[in-house]
Amino acid sequence: MREFYERFYAVTEQSQAHARFCERAFGRNLCQHGFAAMVQLDALIAAIKPGPEHHLLDLGCGNGMITEYVSDTTGPYVTGLDDMPAVIRQAAARTASKADRLSFMVGDINALKLPPTTFDAIISIDTIYFSTDYSDTVGRLTHALRPSGQMAFFYGYGVEPGIAVETFPRETLEPERTPLAEAFRANGLCFSTTGFTVEKYRLVQLRKQVLAELKQDFIDEDILFIYENRMGEAEDISDAIEQGLHRRYLYVCHA
Repeated sequence: MREFYERFYAVTEQSQAHARFCERAFGRNLCQHGFAAMVQLDALIAAIKPGPEHHLLDLGCGNGMITEYVSDTTGPYVTGLDDMPAVIRQAAARTASKADRLSFMVGDINALKLPPTTFDAIISIDTIYFSTDYSDTVGRLTHALRPSGQMAFFYGYGVEPGIAVETFPRETLEPERTPLAEAFRANGLCFSTTGFTVEKYRLVQLRKQVLAELKQDFIDEDILFIYENRMGEAEDISDAIEQGLHRRYLYVCHA
């Protein structure tokens, strides 16, 4: 997976095919690699209400285009964290003129070393999946929050390809029962949830349509691997939702 993302970010900075895909599927080109359309990003922002007086952490920021969007639209100081040095350098170089409110750092989600009581809010947009121990990661993030700080996670959960449907524990699809919800509870955190499964399903169908229409563009740029990854992901999620075996939530919790 790491090799894919290194290739992905190496080419998407200049790719017109991927830019067109993001604009048409998500509503704006922020080099999205998950399922966060603009309506979802704006819902997250509305939920935590950041302002110029706040300091945010974007966990798993990639090349920082979403990090930059959050800072541009609401004014807080935002730090982006990702485990790929080349991507962090790319983000820092692109936003050098905004260094007064944007910074980027290399960090491993499975070995977080964050300064305590530093952030007013922490956002994770389809990135907690890279943690091998949700409870430990959430605990380390909580330690980095200031008193009354918030965390907002976009999180999709359901049956994975290759897993027998009959053995999947359907009860864990409920917002109070997902692995992420269990990790919050293990750290003594209260949380609220908003369902985005319907919105995700619509986005999945749109992604498939737009990808099909732009396939030749990806071929012409010799980046068919991105098309294949995005299409395969969309098809798997579409099947899971249609079987009632996938949900998407926005979790917001308070320290």
